[in-house]
Parts: sequence; structure tokens; C-alpha cells
Amino acid sequence: MRILVVTINVAAWGGSEELWKSLAMKGLAKGNEVMVSVFAHHNLNPNLAELVEQGAILHQRPLPSYYNEQPFAYRALSELKSRLGMDKTSMDWRAVKDWKPEVVIISSGETFDHYLHHQSYLITYCKDNGIPYFLISQRNWEWDLSVDQGFRESRKRLAEDCQGFFFVSYQNYKMACCQLAMDLPRARVIQNPLKVSLESDLPYPKSGIPKMAYVARLETSIKGQDLFLQALSSQRFSRLDFELTFYGTGPDEQHLRELVKYYGLEGKVFLGGHVADVSEIWRTNQLLVLCSLAEGTPLSLIEAMACGRTGLVTEVGDSAIWLSKSGFVVSGHQVVKIQKALQEALDNFSNWEKLGQQCKGRVIEKRNSEEIDGLLECVVGKRDLYQTGLDPQEFLLKMNREE
Repeated sequence: MRILVVTINVAAWGGSEELWKSLAMKGLAKGNEVMVSVFAHHNLNPNLAELVEQGAILHQRPLPSYYNEQPFAYRALSELKSRLGMDKTSMDWRAVKDWKPEVVIISSGETFDHYLHHQSYLITYCKDNGIPYFLISQRNWEWDLSVDQGFRESRKRLAEDCQGFFFVSYQNYKMACCQLAMDLPRARVIQNPLKVSLESDLPYPKSGIPKMAYVARLETSIKGQDLFLQALSSQRFSRLDFELTFYGTGPDEQHLRELVKYYGLEGKVFLGGHVADVSEIWRTNQLLVLCSLAEGTPLSLIEAMACGRTGLVTEVGDSAIWLSKSGFVVSGHQVVKIQKALQEALDNFSNWEKLGQQCKGRVIEKRNSEEIDGLLECVVGKRDLYQTGLDPQEFLLKMNREE
């Protein structure tokens, strides 16, 4: 079967890409033809190069105008094309049209964005040619979706016409229902693949001082690193001994370096860059910190838990659902609430190892290790949608059930 996998995430790569990449790799391994459609960044990401090496066909599209990390001329051209309605034509999709996909999977970094709507060429092409399309949502906004009614009506039709709407977060699904004022048909909750093994035991790092890791793209408007630094800067925390390392890359790296200096946290807060082997992070760190303003189910949290580490997270997406009583949850985005949860965490420093063991047990109990196989069988027509992943309410019951 010819499978078209489309990502509409404007970032060159992120945790949200791991699911569709695994699906594409599995599809190739099973003898399917796979085309991967991505935005055309200046440098080819190594993950895309790996897919091409395995036999995937690469299709690249111009970046949208709202992606500001591109030359002004390209942004202006993209804006002009959008205003002229050229996103409803085959201009950027000719290679896809010639390839003639038989099924389409569209992965979005956000549940609803401004790039994809019911009149987008890809959607009308699918509907006109009887090609089933599936949607994957990796994150949703819980506090802001500044759109008009036309946007909502368009996304209602987009959701109604898809063959399956896969969410990696129950809370993201509930917010989507609220945003569109409807029960989403054919919605299922699935899980992202992990880059760590649940079978290995990673020794807990002993230390006389707390060692914390903030594992996320360096993008403060979503991941909230600046809020946590502000929380740390208060006198009651700044005088304590601790280590915090930001792992990841992103557009706000320089800003975070300046904030560390501004708050006088040099020697305690470090930037560790991108680390390919996640387990290396947890050989030396004891607590994940993730004060995000929006999430799905963050891979960095589940991977930390799988490595036997507890976390301090904001109550967005399914972070609190997964962590449950085995960690520390911030009840909002305000700095004072972060400080309250951080104080609770530090007061329980001696208990972090035990909480980490509970976290690993929770991941082992609640995860489905064969999710990608089932998802592939579903999109190629070998498995019923309702035998793939879980109904959202069933998922919530499973997460809340004591094993």
C-alpha cells in the first residue's frame, strides 16, 4: 500500500515526530511504499535522512508564513500565497498527486492549527478521490485558542470527515471537544514510542544535593523554562545547593543563558544541549522538571519515569494523569504555585528514589508496547479503528484504576 505521512509541525524535529517516524519505519519494514511530507528546512534532519535510507520518498513543502525562523522573503511569499488561496491548489502537492497515495496520515504538533483546514488541498484531494485520512494530535492549548467561528466550523468538518482522530492525551481530547462544542467522532487515545528500554534498570544516582533535569525544547512560550528560573531566583531557593540542567535545543537558548546570569544562578544552572541517549541524562539526574504551558503526554516525562525517576510537572495535558501520586504537580502556571510545588519536592528529597521506583512501575503497568503495530494495521485497513488504542473514557479509567 502507498502510505503518505504528513507532518505539519513547523519545528525541524521534536518529540511529536517520533510517533509518525516509527509508523513510517514500520510501514516500510512491512513492505509498504511510504512517502513522507515535511516542511523544507535548510538542513535535512538526520531522522529524515534515516527514513530515506530505509526507502521512504521525501516530499518537502515551503514553510508557512508564521514560522519566523526563515528569511523574510520566504515569509512574505508564503503569506501572499495564503492570502490568494493558493493553499487550496495543488501547487505545493504536485509530487504527492503524481505519487497517488492510498491512505494519508497527518500528524500535527497542535490539535488545530492555521495550516490545515477542511478546504486545504490535501483534504479536498483525499475526499475527491475517496482516500481515507487519519489525524494525529500531539498537543493542545488549554488556556488560549484565539480563533473565530469560521475556524471552528472548518475544524469540525475536518474532524467529521477523517477516518480516525488519534490523541496522545486524554486531556487534549477533552479540550478539543470543548473547543469545537462537539463529541469528536472516531477519537482514540494512543501512546508515543519510547527511546528507552523498560527492561533495563538504571541505577539511581546518589547525591547530597538535588540534581534536576529540565528536558524540553528551549522554547519558553510553550515549555516554561523562564517561569521555573524565576521561581528558583527567590531567596529561599537561590541560597540552597542544587543543580539544574536544561537539556535540548531551540530558539530561546540565548534568552535562557541571559536569565541564568540575570537571576545570579551561574554555577547552579547549566545548559546541557541535545543528548541523543536519554538514559545518559538519568544516570546523573534525579528529578524531571517540566513547567510547560501546553502539552500532550510529554515523552520526556514518560521516559524519565521509565528510567525510574520522579518529576515536577504543571497540570497540563496528561502529565498529572501519568505522574499521579508518584511525583509533584503544579496546579497552575503562576510562579508562586511553581514555588509551592518545588518546596514540597525539596522537602521530600530523601523520598525521590522511592517515588521514581513507583513511576517506573506505573509506566510498565499502563503502557501498551505494541501501539505502533496496531496503528499501522488500522491505517492500512487490517484492523478496525475501535480495536486500535483506547476509547478516551476507557483510557482514563485505565489510568485511574489501581492495578
